[in-house]
Amino acid sequence: MGKDNSSNLSTIIDSDVKNALINFCKQKGLKMRHVIEAAIIEKLEDEIDLQAYKSRKEEETISFEEILKKIK
Repeated sequence: MGKDNSSNLSTIIDSDVKNALINFCKQKGLKMRHVIEAAIIEKLEDEIDLQAYKSRKEEETISFEEILKKIK
């Protein structure tokens, strides 16, 4: 996510959430942009992981012990 590939994003959020974010960033010495971007990335990754889990949850599982037996 380099500067060469930046884009503007505008949204409306609850003012209490915004104030909490501003205070958090000030206390931690973080830039709000980076905190928001990291939160969005984390949410997207969580959703992708959840979709992958749902699509594979019915697959047969193999225990670690069974794998060790097969490779010995």
